[in-house]
Amino acid sequence: MKEICMKKKPNKILIVDDNSSIALLVKQIFQDENYNIYSYTNPMEALAATKNKKYDLLLLDIVMPEMSGFDFAKQFTKSHPETPIIFISGYGNTEKNQVKSYDMGSYGYIEKPINAKTIKAKIKNIIKIKLLKDELLREKEKLDNIFKFSDDEIVMTDEEFNVVSRNNRFFPVDMKNFLGTLDYLGLKKEISLISNFISSDEQHILLNINIPGHYTNANISKIYDPEGDKIGFLIIIRDVTASVKIERQKKQFIATLTHDLKTPVRAEERALQMLLNGDFGEIKPEQREILKEILASSKFMGRMTDNLLTKYKIESDNLKIRKEYNSLKKTIEKCVERIKYILESKNQILEINYKTENDYFLYDDIELSRVLINLISNASEYSKINKKIILTISEKENQIMLSIKDNGFGIPDDEIEHIFDEFHSSAKRFKKVGSGLGLFITKKIIEAHDGSISVTSTYGKGSEFIVLIPQKNLSQV
Repeated sequence: MKEICMKKKPNKILIVDDNSSIALLVKQIFQDENYNIYSYTNPMEALAATKNKKYDLLLLDIVMPEMSGFDFAKQFTKSHPETPIIFISGYGNTEKNQVKSYDMGSYGYIEKPINAKTIKAKIKNIIKIKLLKDELLREKEKLDNIFKFSDDEIVMTDEEFNVVSRNNRFFPVDMKNFLGTLDYLGLKKEISLISNFISSDEQHILLNINIPGHYTNANISKIYDPEGDKIGFLIIIRDVTASVKIERQKKQFIATLTHDLKTPVRAEERALQMLLNGDFGEIKPEQREILKEILASSKFMGRMTDNLLTKYKIESDNLKIRKEYNSLKKTIEKCVERIKYILESKNQILEINYKTENDYFLYDDIELSRVLINLISNASEYSKINKKIILTISEKENQIMLSIKDNGFGIPDDEIEHIFDEFHSSAKRFKKVGSGLGLFITKKIIEAHDGSISVTSTYGKGSEFIVLIPQKNLSQV
């Protein structure tokens, strides 16, 4: 890669003096440095030539035949208000000229004859000050634009959080001290967090500050002077009320929709199950096959609604794991009963291997059932007809280990690291229907049990999901 170097612009010095020797001296002093020297012996000519040009410094003789340096400065500063001026005098150290030069805003006063080292030091120092001033002005313009056009509430305070400036966007009270305002609003927790932040080495803190009528995020940053001493805080408060309300409405809509769907879906499942059991009379074999397909679809819809509800429980931190000692065999039997028609529809066999002496383990029966149904259903969905799915239960170092192995399509290498991501699904690749929530929810449930889930897969040959859930000393169970 070619390295690009930004060449520094030369500093521009303008010299107006009826004696050209001053210009020659300055050119000689800075001949080996990054300076451009422009000189004029006629002040009237200089005014005309420099009107639309910028300079970093003006060296100006006070006594000239055509116009005095003071009169020249008055004209020059109208078009060059930011250019610093050093006055040069050949008539001795007169107090009157010095005072007048400084009254006009001069940065310096030099007497002839000129000492090369003195003038070089003064010029360099003044140009340095001028460049710093220009940089501060640019930064101020940036900040002014931010204040002007930002929708965020921007507050600058001193070290005691007394407000120095703000752009008054939406904060509902007259803010004189930021912490005092939070105290007035009753935000004790936020004040405590900020107090801890002040005494820490952290440079930024992000807080949720909810004020009347608004949900906000506040980013507080420490401000330091060039010596590294803390001098204040920059606080940017973003109003996220609209997005919070939209998200709440979306979650409420999804929760209501899925909840309302659960009742008719379960009623449909129950009715189909009763038909298949012959509760309403004998049914023909061809009718049985159709009913099995409808029941499998109904159960798929039931899993989808359950997964959606679980997802929003996870997002709202309402997924509560209630661990109790349960019979794993009974849990598995219930799961098999719920998915047997899905397996039958593809003539698949679920082989269950118990390789453990224990049966009672500590877990949430409802949520682990959801995990097993998701994993076995996935194995069925992504396996061809007449294939075997193997569920193995074993113990490993005070953990219960569940292995679900299939001989299905497998997972491509480019997907396996994302297989547990939210909304990731291989359904499209295999022209199937899927939300991409099943494995995401499964992983969250297992993690809520302080466990882990992993997968190994060979594309085209099948996959194995392994679930590990910690247990108390298994010998005591």
